[in-house]
Amino acid sequence: MDSRLTTTKGREFLKVIQEKNYSFLSTVTPKFSPTEENKIPDLPDFFVTNGISSTYTDIQSSYDLSSDHSPIIATLSILATVRKSTARMHNSKTNWDTYRQIIQDKVNLSIKLKEREDIEIETNNLLNLIQHAAKEATPNSDTQRPTNNITYEIKKLVAEKRASSI
Repeated sequence: MDSRLTTTKGREFLKVIQEKNYSFLSTVTPKFSPTEENKIPDLPDFFVTNGISSTYTDIQSSYDLSSDHSPIIATLSILATVRKSTARMHNSKTNWDTYRQIIQDKVNLSIKLKEREDIEIETNNLLNLIQHAAKEATPNSDTQRPTNNITYEIKKLVAEKRASSI
């Protein structure tokens, strides 16, 4: 576990987790979004587990509350959880020359940004251009197929069973 703060209690806690071979569950998004500019978002919520494979867990943020803190929810299952692949704007087959050319052809570098509204509009235009260029330069891949997270132990047993039936 990484944290932006290192404390004595934190080091002791990490030592116990490592000595006991515990695991932890957390999302990678900040759970605390401070309204004050001098404060930094943090990840205070996590679960400590023992003997539970992450294959049987799902952890998500709960955005139901209207405060500056978003709690997390852990779901445990008796079946291996199926996680959808993360959507990506590019893959190994992205044609970066095409991407670069689309950006160069369509970006407008002579825009006057005098008002806040001008900046917001042009920021949205740039984001849309980046997404369009990535879509045009990247062939479709089979990202809709969910990833089946089966533990190593189960895969090994299936392989042994198949080998013994040959």
